Amino acid sequence: MTGALLALALAAPPAPPAVDLETLHRALASAPAWRVEFVQNYVPAGLDTGTRDTGTLLLAPPARLRFDYSGTNPRVFAVDGAVARLVEAAAGSCEAVALDQGKWGRLPLTALLDPQAARHAFLVEAGVDQLRLVPTDAAFEVAEIVVVVGPQSLPISVRISDSLGNRNEFQLSGWTAVADPGIEPFRPHLPGSPACGPDER
Repeated sequence: MTGALLALALAAPPAPPAVDLETLHRALASAPAWRVEFVQNYVPAGLDTGTRDTGTLLLAPPARLRFDYSGTNPRVFAVDGAVARLVEAAAGSCEAVALDQGKWGRLPLTALLDPQAARHAFLVEAGVDQLRLVPTDAAFEVAEIVVVVGPQSLPISVRISDSLGNRNEFQLSGWTAVADPGIEPFRPHLPGSPACGPDER
């Protein structure tokens, strides 16, 4: 019996390698840019259901991303590598925040773009198909980030939990490689106005 069990163990296929930040980064860096459909579900602490948003993510390594939200509350959130901007055309508002190394490293989606910054800000646990990131700074408002990886080592889910128990999850699908769109899409602005700056109110 022992011999039979040993033979079965030896014949079993090896376990797939654990996903790591570098594997994820290489997959994303294999194209100049990506266009992805997303579904975002935000569930406040203590509740089973919350709000649902959909839209398109444009992502260009190493440090550019843009979320175009559709539906009843259209808006754009974008990062050009140095400044994060939130533009709500219907409300006539544009907010901008300068990203120093510390702020950039703490953005929840940093793990998708910058392994070095992510390792500086988070403890990283690698699994077969997912990564779990826990902040090294206990004062950081994010408590945990879980990135689930699908085919071609591209993310299919990013789940963010904060220290208050709120949950924010992005389901990602339809990864499509596209040409580098340049910097302008990542500097959104109100119609007829230039992109707002961090020092503007």
